[in-house]
Amino acid sequence: MHKFIFTIHLILIPFFLCAQPVRIYLDGQFNDWQPLSPLHSDPPGDVQNGDIDFYRLWMSNDEHYLFFKIEIGAELNLQDGNAITLYLDTDNNSQTGIAIHGIGAELMWNFGNRVGSFTANGNTITIRQNQIGVVSAPTVSDSIFEIAISRTAQPDGQNPLFTGTDIRIVLHDQGPGGDFLPDAPGGVNFSFDNAALPPLSSISIAKTDTNSIRTLSYNVLSDGFFDSNRLPYFTRVLQALQPDIIGFQEIYGHSAQETVDMMESILPSGGQQQWYGAKVAPDVIAVSRYPIVNTFPIEGYNTNSYNGAFLIDLTPKFDTQLLFIVAHTPCCNNNQGRQYEIDAIMAFIRDAQNGDGVLTLPPYTPILIVGDMNLVGDAQQLRTLLTGEIINTNPFGESFIPDWDGTNLQDLLPRHINLPMFFTWYSETSYFSPGRLDFMIYTDSVLETVKSYLLFTPSLPPDTLSAYNLQPDDAILASDHLPVINDIVVVTPNGMGEVLDAWPDQFYLAQNYPNPFNSETLIHYELSPENGTGFSQVELSIFTLLGQRIRLLVNELQAAGKYQVTWDGKNDRGEQVASGIYFNTLQVSALPPQTGNRVLTRRMVLLR
Repeated sequence: MHKFIFTIHLILIPFFLCAQPVRIYLDGQFNDWQPLSPLHSDPPGDVQNGDIDFYRLWMSNDEHYLFFKIEIGAELNLQDGNAITLYLDTDNNSQTGIAIHGIGAELMWNFGNRVGSFTANGNTITIRQNQIGVVSAPTVSDSIFEIAISRTAQPDGQNPLFTGTDIRIVLHDQGPGGDFLPDAPGGVNFSFDNAALPPLSSISIAKTDTNSIRTLSYNVLSDGFFDSNRLPYFTRVLQALQPDIIGFQEIYGHSAQETVDMMESILPSGGQQQWYGAKVAPDVIAVSRYPIVNTFPIEGYNTNSYNGAFLIDLTPKFDTQLLFIVAHTPCCNNNQGRQYEIDAIMAFIRDAQNGDGVLTLPPYTPILIVGDMNLVGDAQQLRTLLTGEIINTNPFGESFIPDWDGTNLQDLLPRHINLPMFFTWYSETSYFSPGRLDFMIYTDSVLETVKSYLLFTPSLPPDTLSAYNLQPDDAILASDHLPVINDIVVVTPNGMGEVLDAWPDQFYLAQNYPNPFNSETLIHYELSPENGTGFSQVELSIFTLLGQRIRLLVNELQAAGKYQVTWDGKNDRGEQVASGIYFNTLQVSALPPQTGNRVLTRRMVLLR
């Protein structure tokens, strides 16, 4: 994406700089913003009153959205309990709109109260989120947020929100002494750039790997799966998706067998197929093409609320069982209840791994947690799901590292098929903007995602809708939660590599530690004697996600034994590399050469 960057050096004098083409993804991760320089840097510590101390502002745009990234100096929930207000002078005319801090704002949007106003032709109306298409991320608390506003919005149904290419922006923490960005009147200038952008990666609806298992998480909203008026929408969605394992939420008034029967009517079994089902009250149900061999309730915040763990036999597809956890944690402002239930889920996994609970898992059993987690409050709840950091140690015990390889669990983070959006909850009638409430979290040491996406039918092109017999509003009329799709395969603990039978188990690449890491990480590997020589040619390299080698750590003949290498997060030129996912790859060529060579790979996460 192209945009122009402005740095305000003098009062009311904007300076224009060219930006690199960057496509922004509203995922709450911020890595895609790294090539862009801040549009404005506000002096830290200049706030007179309140917790909000605006620091830096970035802006960009694509074909559909205007994007902001802001640093606010305090951790909070952007959609609740704050007075952060955005003012946009969308015609770049200080004489029109609301007079504020030297600009004339056609748009005013208060994030904490989820309400705004739009001024056109001298008339001002009150507006809600759906009238300007505002989306923010992350949905949990943070001190950095990214925000999108629709470029084609007509807030009053007639007049466009944006009328030209140049706009001016002011951020204000409303109230006496609340911080402004910028401090000087006149706003920050931005110009839309419509230059061509890197294309969105293509995601098709159908499964592309026949060896994968399609898993689906679906909150069906108040037993909507059994509502005769909504059933046609669910039917078309499920027939398009063709799932193998489903975690349903909000099926309160119907049994597992009734749900199985409904699935059979929508996706009839053929040959040796059948649907299996199990329920944990009050509302979570697992439905599967593979046998559900056991079911375990997981303690809820009160005696009427439980989450469910389902042990699913994946044979003959994969020679293993799957621990499939379906969760629907408390909503809204109930941070305490949500943390309690997430702690209970993680303690269940820990005890199953250690053999201390009602279930003992064989090592490297795949684990997949799905459901509407209602993560709209403290970020700690997501951290617990990923890292195993238990807050309520009484009664749930100590924290632990949840994946089999001594690392965190993986957050799926699926995207809309043809939008740079990641929200899973959407309601045009709500005061709340779309948010990411539904999750899939898994042991990526033994599970690999082949394809993942969110089905948001309003954004699908007509040819895709026609090909899958879908209607534009199917997904949003069926439920206010979108279907979350993850095609998985079971892999060996060594990830992308494998060990030949002729090479003993001591030929091994361990997971780096720590992982994720910030400044440096340790990589351990072990070599075994080969054909009596006792030596192997070893290359240990660091690769990007795109397969580009950026660092060669080891390239030498080595004797059998154990080795440890440190990677400092730099490339071969001594430059610090950006945050992101990297692979460390061990290539061992046995001597003599005709005995072959093997490659083992581990995934690493660098967080600056």
